[in-house]
Amino acid sequence: MLLAGVLLGMALMLPELIVQQQPSQQEKSILKPLKRASNRNPDTSQDTKDDQRGSVLVTGSSSPLTESMVQQAVGKRSEQESSYISVWNWQGLESVTASARGLDKLHHFANSYLVGFQPFETKDLWVPLYTLAIRKEYQYDHLQYAGLADIWQTSRQAYYQKRGDCEDHAILLADWLINLGVDARVALGTHKGEGHAWVVAIVNNTEYLLEATSKRRQSNWQAMPLAALAEGYEVEFQFNRDFFWAKTTSAPTRSYRGKHWIRKSQFIRG
Repeated sequence: MLLAGVLLGMALMLPELIVQQQPSQQEKSILKPLKRASNRNPDTSQDTKDDQRGSVLVTGSSSPLTESMVQQAVGKRSEQESSYISVWNWQGLESVTASARGLDKLHHFANSYLVGFQPFETKDLWVPLYTLAIRKEYQYDHLQYAGLADIWQTSRQAYYQKRGDCEDHAILLADWLINLGVDARVALGTHKGEGHAWVVAIVNNTEYLLEATSKRRQSNWQAMPLAALAEGYEVEFQFNRDFFWAKTTSAPTRSYRGKHWIRKSQFIRG
């Protein structure tokens, strides 16, 4: 999938849309349950207003990229265009971070949608995936938001909003797993040629691919399929609460670490 753009102003790039997708229906391989203790208190306040403001420190640049710069650039686009996911260049450096339009109609950095939310305590890593399956319905954004192409929910909003698409599912799942002590990331790319977002979890130095939109009704949910065995997924970017990674090669990969990945930037909240 091509993610390109046009240079604008202070070497910012307005990118192409990462298109919508349908959830995967592939069955997952079964792995014995993996457990992590959580030492965070459960956070169940629906009325909490999370502050998504922040700036991005770009590797190789001494000047931060701020949210106000992004919002100013995006503000020159139409409402429909500004609902697209945007990938940014900064001072000659390509694809340093991404932003997306939230429910507040403003663009925020991708990392900021992981607000540190945990619906409730659990020690079982499969419970968040199961909870998503039974609680949240999959729906395309253009059907939910008056034809707008792509609107992101924060992890907290994704838990309380009844419907959402792949990014909303993946953001909630990744944030919850991070609270459980897992190195979890939201992956952006394509699945079978359609734009998609999913979660990669690194546990005991092993990479697992979690399809956050899965709605299967199997009796055994203790499933974490190996990323190396997951077919049809073509990743381009990945992010967690703090960092944004871009792939350095156009060749397909099923590995989410290594020399073919570069950490492009760090998100600083506030």
